[in-house]
Amino acid sequence: MWTKDLQETISFYTNSLGFTCRHQVDRFAVLAKDDIEIMTVIPIDEPDDCKDQENKEEFFPKPNFTGSLYIDTENVDELWEQVKDNVKVKYGIGNQEWNVRDFSILDNNGYEVVFGQDISNTEVAE
Repeated sequence: MWTKDLQETISFYTNSLGFTCRHQVDRFAVLAKDDIEIMTVIPIDEPDDCKDQENKEEFFPKPNFTGSLYIDTENVDELWEQVKDNVKVKYGIGNQEWNVRDFSILDNNGYEVVFGQDISNTEVAE
């Protein structure tokens, strides 16, 4: 994922979501939690809508990614309680018609991160 502020992204994922910074060099970091790894980088070749990297308002004005990151978890309710007051919530926890209980947040860059749990074989309260 592209970021305009690597340290801010590392801080968001480690402090708000419990990831660890597994590896970091110059413009690149690998963030890890359990079996999940997220790589984030400050782009070297600026995309068309990026401007001066020193001007944080103009550089990388929006996430350049379609869709969302989906992270499957075994205890989505516990995770929701841990993060809901420390992140920007896109939608709160709830059961979906496709047998998933999930919630969605926006990270510090504006990327949507969805955490979900398969509830097809369990009884989870709404």
